Amino acid sequence: MIAHRHRERGACRLRGITAVAVLAVASLGHALPIELKDQNGTKYWVNTDVDPLEDLSNASGALTNATYVKPVTVTSYFVGFTPFFGFATVYTVQRQVDIPLTNAFAGFNGLAITSVGGTPLPAPRIYNPGEPLAAEECEQNGANRQLVFPTQTFTAPSLAVSRKVFVPSNGDFVRWMNVVTNTGAAPVEVGISLRGLLGSGSDTSIVATSTGGSSLGASVQWFTTAQMLPGNVQSDQPRLGFVVQGPGAVSPPTSVGINSAGQAAFTWTPTIAAGGTAIVMTFSTVQGSSKQAKNTVENLVDLDAKSINCLSEAELSQVVNFAPITPPQFKSATIELKFKKTGADTIQWKGKLTVAEGVSLAGLPVTVDVGGVQQAFVLDKQGKANDGNGNKFALNASLKNGVTKAGTYKFTFHLKGDFQTALADYGLVDASEKNVPVTLPVVFDAGPGAYATSQAFTYKATQGKSGTATGS
Repeated sequence: MIAHRHRERGACRLRGITAVAVLAVASLGHALPIELKDQNGTKYWVNTDVDPLEDLSNASGALTNATYVKPVTVTSYFVGFTPFFGFATVYTVQRQVDIPLTNAFAGFNGLAITSVGGTPLPAPRIYNPGEPLAAEECEQNGANRQLVFPTQTFTAPSLAVSRKVFVPSNGDFVRWMNVVTNTGAAPVEVGISLRGLLGSGSDTSIVATSTGGSSLGASVQWFTTAQMLPGNVQSDQPRLGFVVQGPGAVSPPTSVGINSAGQAAFTWTPTIAAGGTAIVMTFSTVQGSSKQAKNTVENLVDLDAKSINCLSEAELSQVVNFAPITPPQFKSATIELKFKKTGADTIQWKGKLTVAEGVSLAGLPVTVDVGGVQQAFVLDKQGKANDGNGNKFALNASLKNGVTKAGTYKFTFHLKGDFQTALADYGLVDASEKNVPVTLPVVFDAGPGAYATSQAFTYKATQGKSGTATGS
């Protein structure tokens, strides 16, 4: 179980000076935020039972703060003038920082319903049920990694809203699943908004975006920020990255922005069918450098196996701010780990994929990701690839004039290499085990199609010798 707690307080660092501000005064009814750590050791403090609520930025499921704890080298750039001649010169200063980088946030990612049918509500309906967590789930390395929040109901329109917050032990990000179900009898367009305040406040600078500029808007898929101070004053705050949508999103955001005070505001307006559910899935990362923040969000936007871990096929199908995610049909799978050998682990998989009409297989890139074990292939015109190292992929699709006919077709792949470190996070460990249930996230990126699932296995192993996981 997740047991670490942190008081609901935060600190804002402005222009290099630490100013402590109480973000939420803990009353007797408050549950303290829960601390989750990613693989970098970065600490995320997640608000749970917030009662009474004082501001949207610190509502249930929001972060009070996050702290990057690894030592980093901070690089600063400033313009100076050469003596006597007056030429402008850009100077670079580097220094080692061995203290934690904080504050990332001053309350971030509170959820609210802000409009109905395209009309703004007079007052947003804030998700804050004022109740304890509904559950903790998704065990990795002996600790639950996902917080499940209770459902809160609203009227006019009739909605049921809940949240899940996930921080992996084998990744460096935090993921939110913002779940909105239309419990009414007719379709309704719903404004789903996230609000929060960055620790960099009025010194927030947009460092990089998916569109290549330094401004935000509804077309941005990801962006990174940093605190930029005047002169050569160096910031001791972390660098942040955000993912708000994927390419080909069913319901992209209608607005993405950060104001001059460092307040972030993101909104989506999906139309939800009667009885239907829309999930807005977002990610953030807290890093020691802008380069690493950018690398992380660029990977997350493509939804690798780590990013969709502990999501059901139903949840994946309800995500609206990414392209439609289709689960592959599973037939059989076996994972063999050889603890006494190097490079002898194998993954074999058989199933079916639903393929659109008109896809040329010749030269089609395919990426397979099983629990962080990744392999890229380039198919020939018959839908086959073999890299000669025990890694093979085949898609047996019917073709007409060199392109696919629409249909559901068999596929197989075989992977070989060293997989033990990656798969240990999911319970495939070098220990004597007998019929232990485990679940692995699986992602296929095949040209225009995206396929993902969480596959159940039964694992048995003999310590120091071998382990076998069989799909079930």
